[in-house]
Order: sequence, then structure tokens, then C-alpha cells
Amino acid sequence: MFEKRLGGTVFRPIGTEWNSKGFWKALVCPDPVKIYLEIGTPMHNQVVRYFNVNNPGTSSLPAYLCQDDSGFINKAITLDTFFQIPVDIVIASLPAHIEPFTHLCKIHPNKPKLIYQIGNAWPIEAGLAPNVMASALINDLPNHIHFISYHQEFDISIFYPDFSYPGQNIYSFVNCFNAIEAYDPDWQLFESVEKLMPDWNFKSYGGLCRDNRLDGFGKVAKRMRESRFIWHTKYGGDGYGHVVYNSAAVARPMIVKMEYYQDKLGRELMIDGETCLAIDGLSPQEVVNKILYYSDEKRYATLCKNVYKIFKEKVDFDKEENAMQSFINGLI
Repeated sequence: MFEKRLGGTVFRPIGTEWNSKGFWKALVCPDPVKIYLEIGTPMHNQVVRYFNVNNPGTSSLPAYLCQDDSGFINKAITLDTFFQIPVDIVIASLPAHIEPFTHLCKIHPNKPKLIYQIGNAWPIEAGLAPNVMASALINDLPNHIHFISYHQEFDISIFYPDFSYPGQNIYSFVNCFNAIEAYDPDWQLFESVEKLMPDWNFKSYGGLCRDNRLDGFGKVAKRMRESRFIWHTKYGGDGYGHVVYNSAAVARPMIVKMEYYQDKLGRELMIDGETCLAIDGLSPQEVVNKILYYSDEKRYATLCKNVYKIFKEKVDFDKEENAMQSFINGLI
């Protein structure tokens, strides 16, 4: 959005000074400073080279180019570099970063504008900034907040629709599906249904999942198109939910629990028996029966057609670009 559509340049933090000086508080996993900030190992990335943000080819004011396992290269800057370059916007994507990033904006020479980007179902009581962009369903925002609702963009040339009749594959892309206690009942249901369908191929993909993670959007999209159904019983739902929207974009119906999405953005794509299979309250055998019923080739083709149609109705990245430009122009 910000680089390819709006013409900006986006950097993320790198270097432990962001944390030691109190400007970075993403304490969500063991040794997060090493994982996310330490040069050479952030997010399991490798620093491939650095360039000058004002004059590429020179060595002052470096911005590190970090390549992840999928080949994507993102740019990162140290705290010192941050204060030496012109910055227009600072984005906090965690509630814990609103306060320190507000201070960053105040002490930076450019006095950049702060945006709070809500991509998960964070409660607004956790904090707000003057400008809020949300790819989650947010209610009861104060009137003085400069706000936009949007869908996080992904590459639809990679996540393109496929209306073929796939093999008997049911894949899950719920990260840590078998590793988080809150997911236990749904993981047990997944395994129970798997045992009742020995002729079908069940896979669970994700960082700590049984069948390991998939590196790169291309691999994820390929596996989604191989799936007849995408199993997505994710307790608590998603703020945005890339799996939800990616699945619809590739024209693959999901197996879901609707109760998890009653107050979530992804609910807009879910109509039981038309775009997805809702399995709320069903026994393992009842889930099997529903999967087999909708695996009828004609019924299945209708599901695929419907879920892609509703995706196109609800999501228009080109249209949202114009709205986002207006939002950026009106930052306070």
C-alpha cells in the first residue's frame, strides 16, 4: 500500500537500541529483541546488504536490506538513522507501541504524524492515536479520531482463483494450531475428523504445526488451491485474517466456526452452505457428513463460485487506494 501504491518508502526498526532506549516493546515471545531487532537475525532474516537512504552507493546513514525465507526484502533502519532522515509518518501496529511512538514523533525533527494500525482485534481501551487505520472491525471510536477501515492488500496475481475440482485434501493454515492451549478443542476435532476420513489427506501448516510452515506466499497459495476445503477453526477469530481472505481469493471454501467471527471483519465472507461450511456444535461424524455432502461436484462448484464472488464484492484494493490517499492527506 504505502510503497507500491502511494509512492512512499517504508522502514522497520533494526538494532537493539530501539529496545534499550524504550522505543520498542513487542514482548510477545521468548527473547524477542534477538529475534526482531538484533542485526543479522531479525525475524529469522538475513541482512543481505545496506544502502544509503539519501544517496544509494555511499556508506553513511545505512538502511539494512533484510531478506526473509520467502525471498521478500524489507528495509530496516537503526534508531540513529531514524533521527537523521526525514520521516513523515510513524506507524504503531501494537497497542504497546502507541506511547513510545508518540514520543518518537514529538522528538523527531520532522514531527511526523502517528498512525495506529489495527490489524488484530485489539480493544480500543488499550489505547488510540489521533489517526487510526483498521483492517479489523472496530466499533465506538471517538468522533475526534481520524479513521479509515480497509482490507490489508495481498497479491491477487499469486492468490488467483481456481475453479477446478481438487483432490480429497483438507488443509489448515492456523499458525500454532497444535501448540496453543486455547486451540486444543479444535485441534482435537481436526484430528478426530481426520481419523474418520482415512481416504482424505489432512495437513496442518504453520510455524509450530504438525506439517511445518510454508515459506513464501506462492507456496501458501499453491497449497490452498490444492485443498478442497480449508479448515480454519481459529479460536478467537482474526482481526483481519489473511487466511480467510486468501482462501476466498483462490475460490476455496472454508470449514469454520461462525461463533468465532460474529464480531470480526472476516464474517462478511461467511454464509453457511453458500460460501463456507459452519461446524459450530457438530460432532466429528456430523462434520464428516457435512464435508461429504458438499463434496458433491455440483454443490462444491457452487461453493467455489459463491466464495469468490463475495470476495470480489467486498474487497477492491484499487478503490481502497483512493480512500487511503485521502486518509493520508488528512492526517492530524
